[in-house]
Amino acid sequence: MSKIEYFEKDGARVGYRDDGEGQPLILVHGTGGDGEANFSGLMPYLSGRRLLRPDYAGSGLTDDPTEVLTLDHLVGQVVAAADHAGLDTFDLAGFSLGSAVATRLAALHPDRVSKLVLIGGFVTGRDPRSQLQFRHWADLARKDPEALTRLMLLTGFSRDFLSGIEDIEAFVSDMVNGSNWQGIARQSELDLRVDVSKDLGAIKARTLVLGNRHDQMVDPAASTVLAGGVAGAALAWIEGPHLALMETPDVVAQLMQSHLIA
Repeated sequence: MSKIEYFEKDGARVGYRDDGEGQPLILVHGTGGDGEANFSGLMPYLSGRRLLRPDYAGSGLTDDPTEVLTLDHLVGQVVAAADHAGLDTFDLAGFSLGSAVATRLAALHPDRVSKLVLIGGFVTGRDPRSQLQFRHWADLARKDPEALTRLMLLTGFSRDFLSGIEDIEAFVSDMVNGSNWQGIARQSELDLRVDVSKDLGAIKARTLVLGNRHDQMVDPAASTVLAGGVAGAALAWIEGPHLALMETPDVVAQLMQSHLIA
């Protein structure tokens, strides 16, 4: 069972999970997820490491009333979790919105991030399709969480994965009842404002960008742009949807490990 830690920062009670021993790796979740939902499937494949999974504002263990979120606010919470855990330097992996958080963190604190992995990430949420999607997410999160749950399942997972869920209605119900919908709305509104284009050139960590070839939430081409903007970054592809991290964690972990142990 994970050790769960809490600390206070800027009026928020921030929580994180702390597992294992060894070279530290911080895992930063995406919109609507948390450290457990997004990364629990990866954990068995990342043994031999100390794994920190902070929940930023709007998710999981963290209670933060901040209404308008910024990337810098979330970065501050992740850095504070590292400080609270006694980590000076660490490897860092971010997924989706967490990829943008990790990008900004690595740019602002190049002396602290040894290796970086960006999974299913995007440079900006300001293109027309992203604006349409994230506004729709924010609206549904506040007005019709069940509809948003169904939409996220349909666009986030593969047809085969969803077809293999025996009781899909129970799956939907569990997500509806177990999610922080006001937090998801605030995170979706942050997605609209994301722009890390000016951060890429400041990253010094050895970087791997993992794109999802069949992503319907984030344009796969965004991974090519991310990799092209970070000096020396490698680009690899997962033959799966946006939530391949949760659907095929063994595949994702193998790609991550090949980068992190090199």
